[in-house]
Amino acid sequence: MLKRKKLYICNLLPMYMKLKIIIISIFFSISFLVKSIGILPLDTVMNRVMNCAEIYNSKIKSYEAEVYIKAFIDTKKKNFLYKYTNSIPNFVLHDLKNNQAIIETVNKIRFIAPNTFYQDVNYVTGTLTKRKDIALLPLKFLSMDLYDETVPGENFYLPLRKQSETYYNYEIESIIEEEENNLYTVIFTPKYKNPQLLKGYFVVEDKTWRVLRFNAKREDIFINHTFEVETGTDSLTNLLPIKFNIYQSYKYLGNHVINTFQATLNYKNVEINGTSAPENTYHLGVMYRVRLDSVPLNNDEVLWNSLRTIPLTSKEKEIYQRKKTINDNDSVVENKKNNAALGFAKNIVINTKYKHKSTAFALSGLLNPAMAGYSTIDGFTYKQTLNLSVDLERQQSIKVKAFAGYLFKAKQFRYEVSGVWNYEPWKLGYFSIAVGQGNPTYSSKFRKMLQDSIQQDLSSFSARYKDNYVRIFNSIELRNGLEFGTGIDYHVRQPIQSELAMMMVQPIQFKTQYHFEPKIKINWTPGQYYVTDGIQKVYVRSDYPTFKLEYAQSLRNVMKSNSLYSRVEFDVSQNIRFDLMKNLNYHIGIGGFVNQKDEYFNDFSFFAKNYFPSTWGDGFGGGFANLPYKTYNSSAFYAQAHLMYETPQFLLTQIPALSNGVARERIYLSQLYLPHKVSFTEIGYGIGNKFLNAAIFMAFDKWNYYNVNGKIVFLF
Repeated sequence: MLKRKKLYICNLLPMYMKLKIIIISIFFSISFLVKSIGILPLDTVMNRVMNCAEIYNSKIKSYEAEVYIKAFIDTKKKNFLYKYTNSIPNFVLHDLKNNQAIIETVNKIRFIAPNTFYQDVNYVTGTLTKRKDIALLPLKFLSMDLYDETVPGENFYLPLRKQSETYYNYEIESIIEEEENNLYTVIFTPKYKNPQLLKGYFVVEDKTWRVLRFNAKREDIFINHTFEVETGTDSLTNLLPIKFNIYQSYKYLGNHVINTFQATLNYKNVEINGTSAPENTYHLGVMYRVRLDSVPLNNDEVLWNSLRTIPLTSKEKEIYQRKKTINDNDSVVENKKNNAALGFAKNIVINTKYKHKSTAFALSGLLNPAMAGYSTIDGFTYKQTLNLSVDLERQQSIKVKAFAGYLFKAKQFRYEVSGVWNYEPWKLGYFSIAVGQGNPTYSSKFRKMLQDSIQQDLSSFSARYKDNYVRIFNSIELRNGLEFGTGIDYHVRQPIQSELAMMMVQPIQFKTQYHFEPKIKINWTPGQYYVTDGIQKVYVRSDYPTFKLEYAQSLRNVMKSNSLYSRVEFDVSQNIRFDLMKNLNYHIGIGGFVNQKDEYFNDFSFFAKNYFPSTWGDGFGGGFANLPYKTYNSSAFYAQAHLMYETPQFLLTQIPALSNGVARERIYLSQLYLPHKVSFTEIGYGIGNKFLNAAIFMAFDKWNYYNVNGKIVFLF
């Protein structure tokens, strides 16, 4: 009996072990399944991250922060051009005397939602302490909001918003499972090469979907830029950056300079917005202001030991020690000579700026590339500018601007001197007086006689009159987006002797013409967004078109005025933004002279030749590139339309070798109607980056090939 019982138990033992293994396996399977349920796919992760980014972008109401910055400059390679590159504005931070340098600053940032930033530099020390050196620190960059579309002071786009999906690919690299949260490391890469797109990774935690760490790199002309951001951990700073590591490698003209920046932010008085939706307003906040009027240099070692949040390395201590032991007297004469030579070269190449108390003066550099332009039709153009500004009480100001330019192909000179009194900054109220020389133009009497005699337009003949003018104008904002202006244009048009008089059947006596022309102008932009600089209002953008109407009425027998006519022009323009990097600009206008009682001149405001491009951000949009200047004054009526489509990827950006240097591509289409030129069409293609814009245009007259034209303008 006992034997049987033992035998029975032994037979049950394997069954028990099998059952135990099955139960354990089921337990582990359930545990794995429960954990697996908590792991989310990429699409879900990115959808939640981007939805939360929209909320977090407006979550911070205000804050103050003390910022410590340490900059280390290391020159790896240099040649004879190295000492001249400091003349390139906003380019690279480097030391002309030494291969290594250091800068330390303590700043204070104040932020008030939605976009108001103030940054004051409170303390500065190091081996480079001039104002121009401090200005090259990434001061605006340190107020970065990771959940925004862009970064202050930088021209690239972050990957955490819905609008970024068009330009970035995402991939989950790893998942770390913690007791409370899972941490997702997401890699992002641009779908194509472009200097405005980043590649890197970020770490987010589930449940809150906030960013813990962010690391990114971008490549542009001459520079590789890498930065790493770490956010806070407590309830007040978990949406704000607290640490920065920034690495910038510049390789240019045989030189190699590395700038490394480390920064920490200590926040105070952080206020969080409630759950209610932010108030709908067109006021976007105050312009970002970094105050550097004077550099607060302080070399007190005890003070810096208390302010410094990142210890100095042995190399950095060595640089400070070298600064103490250098005998400056050994190279005083040589440095004076070098400084004088470099100062002269700098003033020749870049714009020179001076400021004393409330007065500022700026003069363009004689050899500044931005002062020159080229067009195959108009040839080389060259200009010089002078600006004088005097600040008054209540943020009023008086600005004097002088401009002079020369057209080498046409051998024509242009100039204008203007003064503007900004008497009502909040209402955009200003009063201006301008004196200058405009484009040569035609008399209506001469135009009619010539066309009647030889039956053709004037495009093949020289202009008849040169135009000297005085313009007086006053403008004020009646309500947000609606401006009303009144003024008087006075023209003295002097005849230019030409062989054309010999072509007429009867001799023509050309006399100096005077025109006294009062005018009114209305600009209206519905839904106009704006920022403020103190009490100065500055228009930014709108989701609606801008409408312009100008009416001018010439008066006879006023200051020798000898003609009577009316001029009316209407213009509509808009920038339509499709996403972060694609937009469409259009510009449509009509105008004409009516009620002509006497001799007049075809001189329009919205249909005029611009030899020194400045429209649409120097993207060449808004005007004709191939139309001879004579055509602008050869008709009493016009109708024009211009389109400019800007995209980051179209033609050259498809070529990897060129894509790094091309930030945007532009496609142009322009159409013109004149009574004697029924159809004039231009199509064009252009490229642009932060250094220059270039474009080529082809024109058709009544669908027959007319000509081709290339243009280039430097932007620095």
